[in-house]
Order: sequence, then C-alpha cells, then structure tokens
Amino acid sequence: MNSRSTHIKLAIYLLLGTTLFSPSVGAFHVSAAVQDDSVWVEELLLKDTLGLQISGPSSDVKFYMNGMIFLSNTKYHQKMIPDHIAFGVVKAYFVPLEYVALESSRPLFVNDDFPYSPAGMSFTRDYSTVYFTKPVGLYGKRNVEKIFQTSIVNGETTEHNQLAFTGDPSRYMHPAISLDDSYMIFSSDRTPSSGGLDLFISRKTPSGWSTPVNMGDNINSSGHEWYPYLDHRNNLYFSSSGHMGYGGYDVYVCFFDGTGWGNPQNMTGYVNSNADELGFSLHPNKKMALFSRVIDTESSGEIFKMTLNDKALLLSGIEDPGNQDIAGLFQDMLGTGYTSGALAASPEEMEKARMDVSALPLLSETKAPEPEQAKIVETTPVLQTEPEPVQQVVEPEPILEVAVAEPVVETPEPEPAPDRVVFRVQILSNSKAKSSPSVTIAGTRYSTFEYYYKGAYRITVGEFSTVQEASAFRTKCKSSGYDQAFVAAFRGSERVTDPAVFRQ
Repeated sequence: MNSRSTHIKLAIYLLLGTTLFSPSVGAFHVSAAVQDDSVWVEELLLKDTLGLQISGPSSDVKFYMNGMIFLSNTKYHQKMIPDHIAFGVVKAYFVPLEYVALESSRPLFVNDDFPYSPAGMSFTRDYSTVYFTKPVGLYGKRNVEKIFQTSIVNGETTEHNQLAFTGDPSRYMHPAISLDDSYMIFSSDRTPSSGGLDLFISRKTPSGWSTPVNMGDNINSSGHEWYPYLDHRNNLYFSSSGHMGYGGYDVYVCFFDGTGWGNPQNMTGYVNSNADELGFSLHPNKKMALFSRVIDTESSGEIFKMTLNDKALLLSGIEDPGNQDIAGLFQDMLGTGYTSGALAASPEEMEKARMDVSALPLLSETKAPEPEQAKIVETTPVLQTEPEPVQQVVEPEPILEVAVAEPVVETPEPEPAPDRVVFRVQILSNSKAKSSPSVTIAGTRYSTFEYYYKGAYRITVGEFSTVQEASAFRTKCKSSGYDQAFVAAFRGSERVTDPAVFRQ
C-alpha cells in the first residue's frame, strides 16, 4: 500500500432526489441517489501509508517539530540482528518526516526512555512542556492511567509531575492542550459520565488547573471517546466507539465556532473503516495529518499520512499561506455532506437538502443527461421527465463591475476562441432559471453567467483567464457569504471537468 494515493471528490452542492438513511449499532450505512456538482480534482488530498514498520507496544504516532514520535523496542535499533538480541526496552523515538525509516530515527529524549503513548502526548506551542499519559499503581493492586507533565530542557526531560485533579481513582488519559495553553481536553471515566471514557475540559487558572467539566452528551456517548486533539483553529478531533460510524473506533471532528464546539461529524470513509482509527493529529505546517489504523484491536497496524498538495489551486487559491490549510479542506469537505462516495451530513442537513430541491423529479424518473456538459437555456425550463429538446446555445455575456447604486452594465467583448478555456466562480444552484441575474460581492454588484448542468441551473460570477485570478475572486466570494463557492472551467459555453485545465 506504500506510495498509494487516493483521489477525493469535493462536492460543492447536493441534489438529493431520494435518500435512505438507516443507522445501525456500530455501523454506518447510507444509500442515496446523489448528483454532485464537482470536478475530479486529482491530488487535492493525498493519502499514503508510511513505510515504517513499528515493533513497539502500539502503532500510534505523534507529530513533533519537523518529524514524528513512535514507540519501539531498543533491540530493533541495535547493529546486531534483532533475532539475536534476547531483550530490550520500549523507548520513544523521533524520526524526521524527510526520511521516515528506523535507521534515521533517534531516541526522543537523551535521559528518559519515555515509553508512553505518542498519541496520548500533547506539547505546548514552544515544545517546552509535554503533557502525557502515564500508568501509576493504585493501592499497589493495579495500574491506572494518569496525566503528567514535564519540562523539556536541552533535549532532556525534568521531573514528572502528576496533575492535581487526577488524584482520585478514575482514569485520566490522552491530554490535548490548546494552542495558547489555556485549557486542556482529555479522556476520563470520572463522574459524571455518559458511559465509558468521556471527554472532559479543564482550564488553566492562576491557582492551577480547574475542576474538569464533562463536555456533554452531544460530544460524549455511551461508548469510549479518547485520543482528543486540538488543531490551530481549536477544532476538536477524537476517536469514538459510541457514535454512529463505520465500525470499531472512528475519527470525528467538532468544529469550533469561537465560543464552543459543534456536534461530532464523522471524518467519512476517506479516513474511517471497519477497523479502529486512532490518534488523529495535524502537523503545525497545516498541510499534513497523521492517524493510525489497527485491525481487530491488535497492537500492530498501519500509519496513514494525508497531505495537502500545494498545486491544488482549486482549494488554496492565490499564494496565500492562510489558505494552505488542510483543516480548512476537512471543514469544506464535511460541509458539503458528500465525500468520496459517502454521505457525512446529519439527517437534519440531508432533510434540508431534500427540501431545497423538492421540485426536482426523482433520479429514477429522470432521463440521463445529454453528452453536453453544460447548456445555456433561454426560456423557463421543463423538468427532465422526458428527453431534453435541443436548445440554443448562447455565448456568455461579459461582466463589468459597477457601483452598487447603478444598474449592472454589460458591454460586448470579442468572441473568445473556440478552444479557449476561461474560469468562473460558481456560487449558487437553483431549480429555476434566471433566479439571480446579479449579485453583490464585497460591496460591488456583478452580473452572473448561468448554465444548465445535471438537472439544475448553476450561477457563476466573473470570467478569468487563469486559475489564480479565479481563485483569488473565489476567496472574495466566500468572505461575502457564499461558503460553497468554487472555481469551474468553461470552453465556450460548455463546462470542462478535465483536471488538466486547472494545472497552469
């Protein structure tokens, strides 16, 4: 599976004719008739397995600076053949992302084996402190996980200090520290609980960490929630066995809205499977994510790496570092409700989508679309319950920016060459023609270009000769409230879905 890339289809608008949503215990199954309005964007999000055979007690990993941490037995890092070495100890190792291999790894700390779960670690932004999960003996009878912290000085750890709120007999594990070090989310079976391990939050105060508070039934379930992770946007990722998913532990995300976290959203079949997906985290450069997959609860498993392609201009737009963010892609991906062939939207969102297109016929009653990708229709259409008549194709009207108070001004331009590709920003879809002859973007009024595609009328704004220009305008459209805006290509009046036209 090494060097295997997976192409993801990013759907911007859903046309749901009929949907069957059948939840079952421990399994996620959706059968839906879906017409998506996206192009195949090759290499938008790449997923590979890492070529690193981990022989430690677990296969979870964690980003650390320009590399990652994993657990391994020291005997596999000796010059002798491992089979000839009778014993060794478990130790945390660091390996640079530029060369992921055992021979390029080194002990994480000079003075400390630090044999603790990498995915259960959390570092402060400056890497001066690490919070981690460490088992301790409880009344001399059994080990119970507790949260500790230690400082990192010149590549060495200092004293391990247990956090004060973990002093009771409950389990405390997998701390996730916020970017500003002001609060921590962790997993625990302390009371009150929804069942199993729940996620709790504690805030840093002048007198120490506050009493933990359960994050509520909208996030926690009757199963286990663990391995929380907070990204640079404070979005919360975690693994759960209690929410509706694909089987085993799935990765979920709760997006942060500035004051709190929304409901968990399954990271879809692009990440999850019927195995256990654990320890999801993002690299500080915002272009990479890691998680582990374990089958049948075995300690060995696969490590997956996902990266954002710098050439994916449909997502990143102009060369703005703020747009080169894999977390933003995940949010866009889940916001559409359609990803890699699996619906991730909630039943309420799906119902809303059905209502928005209730005037359309069921897909089973609709004739297949004609070979043409797009048409411009002069008259009010008849829904496609019978073959579409041949309709006149009209060349797109040029667009001129004018002051808001003035009417939209349209002036003719020379007819483009037949093979010339132009880029427009699609912002809306509608079941009726001419629903939005003009729109206002960032205080300026623009006329629109409308085309008919896959059973609905698509509304676009602007006309650009390069992807970079169109992507810059897409950013402006999104900031004006058109969250689903994306770049589409046209040759004459026909929509072009060949990914090659976007590689300029």
